[in-house]
Amino acid sequence: MAKLVLSSDGAIVFQCFVDDARLTIGRDPGSDVVVDDPAASPAHAAVVPVGKDHILEDLGSAGGTFVNGARIERHILQHGDTVVFGALHLRYVNPRASADVDLDRTMLIAGLQPASAAVEEAAGRSAESLRVPSAPAMRVRFPHAAVRFMRGPRAPGKRSLDRVVAAFGTPGTLLCVIVRRPQGFYLCHVEGRGRAKVNGKAHGAEPRLLHDGDVIDVADERVEFVAG
Repeated sequence: MAKLVLSSDGAIVFQCFVDDARLTIGRDPGSDVVVDDPAASPAHAAVVPVGKDHILEDLGSAGGTFVNGARIERHILQHGDTVVFGALHLRYVNPRASADVDLDRTMLIAGLQPASAAVEEAAGRSAESLRVPSAPAMRVRFPHAAVRFMRGPRAPGKRSLDRVVAAFGTPGTLLCVIVRRPQGFYLCHVEGRGRAKVNGKAHGAEPRLLHDGDVIDVADERVEFVAG
């Protein structure tokens, strides 16, 4: 089982297992992982499960979140990844984790928990598997696509879907993600009692393969999926 280990000068300060619940990280005493260092914001980051993976998301922290020295907004955690908060080091320990490009993990999302409205991309709490065959990273070809914002705070505009997961909708109300896999792009429900609509019809619980021209309505956003 994966865990987070917080240490100072090599001495363990705190550790906890990471299972199927979202964990918050920050200086606030109410955080799941309390980082008592001025370098940490009160609500700094969150770890959310997506299938067999765990994803670290910055929550709009003042100083940013850095994994192995590189600033991230959203990052699929790998065994040994370390986040530094001043004198404190937070390490992700999961020997079973492998790089995303290995593609021998199973993924996809039936229900997710978003981290924050300030974070464009979200992940969540439970998953249905969508098996992806193993292949060497250099041989894997990911498809290209974009979305055109037709309604909502980001309209008018266009965004390339060049990351693993991109979120649409309103956290806490209705949120969905589009997930990029070698086979194509899949729409998955994140949270909310309602459902997104694809071409005017309610989207179900299962991941849905998107096609060029599909129009998606999620909360106050309407986007058109543009393949290629």
